[in-house]
Amino acid sequence: MSPHDVCLAVTPRHRALAPRKAGRALRVACLLATLAVAASVSRPAFADTAPSALVRTAALQRGVLQQDLDSVGTVRTASGGTLSVDFARAVRVRRVLVRAGQSVRHGQGLLEVDNTAAGDAAYAQAREALRFAKGELRRQLQLQRQQLATQSQVDAARRGLADAQATLAAQQAQGLGRAHEVVRAPFDGVVQSVQASPGMQLAAGATALSLAPRTGLQAVVGVDPRDAAELRPGTAARVRSVFDPTQSVAATVLDVAGRVDPASGRVEVRLALGATPRWLLPGLAVQASLPLHAWSGWLVPRQAVLRDADGQAYVFQDDHGHARRVTVKVRGDEGERSAISGALTPSQPLVVLGNYELKDGMALHSSAGTAAGQGR
Repeated sequence: MSPHDVCLAVTPRHRALAPRKAGRALRVACLLATLAVAASVSRPAFADTAPSALVRTAALQRGVLQQDLDSVGTVRTASGGTLSVDFARAVRVRRVLVRAGQSVRHGQGLLEVDNTAAGDAAYAQAREALRFAKGELRRQLQLQRQQLATQSQVDAARRGLADAQATLAAQQAQGLGRAHEVVRAPFDGVVQSVQASPGMQLAAGATALSLAPRTGLQAVVGVDPRDAAELRPGTAARVRSVFDPTQSVAATVLDVAGRVDPASGRVEVRLALGATPRWLLPGLAVQASLPLHAWSGWLVPRQAVLRDADGQAYVFQDDHGHARRVTVKVRGDEGERSAISGALTPSQPLVVLGNYELKDGMALHSSAGTAAGQGR
């Protein structure tokens, strides 16, 4: 019914009124009828619709999530690999040809030494004792042929000669037979320290310098005592220079100390280095990545995992356009990823964003995202 029709319908009711009052009443009635019809016409009819949510999904992927422990330390020479250059006799240092920290090649001269005056005198005495012992044996043999010396006297002369020969050989082995000696590097290495200086007289057994080999280097790092029990010898690791993280080398855990260092409050871990590139020098500060834990399962973003009031972990999957809640167990977290297990359907995408307001069975409008996780 139009507003005009409404006005026609109500007009007869007001004809009995006075003309002035009838006109005013007619206009009011028409206005109210018009508004009622307009309101009824403009009122939309809403259909009942189910709630839905816009989410982002990603495909499920299985893999291994590894947690690494980063620790710092220094490069050192292998235990027992450092060579101490010393002498079995007293010597006088003539020249020192290297300095501490210098790299040397096999056969390169390290220092020059001379015998001391006392050493030369002892060697001269040993040579004279040998000459006398030879002459005494000849004399005793000649007397024996003349039946003027007994067999025991000849045997004593032979023992004297043998002793003189042994004494001279020992002094020659100590280097007393060489008045001047140049000590050369027996391998490629790095001079760790130099204790000698030109003109210094070194006693027998005193260390002149120490030399570390270029091969067989180790990295010694400190870890938190709580993490030390998780490390095992033989575990593969990675060592990087703190000055240039792009420089790295493979390493292997050799052993874990059984005590806490009182100075640092940490437990020392020794790592064998698989190679010795030129940048890897003793004393270099390094950072080691040590594998602490490894979890296998479904690798998902951490925000995809929710927890209920009881602390139970769960996720949502897109089950043909509807949210399906799945209870899961979190096996481990590392960074922004988690390794989970549960009754997940591999073919159904995982809801990774927009999952906080979802309810089981709710309709989904999903957009595909990046992969849920990548295995290492």
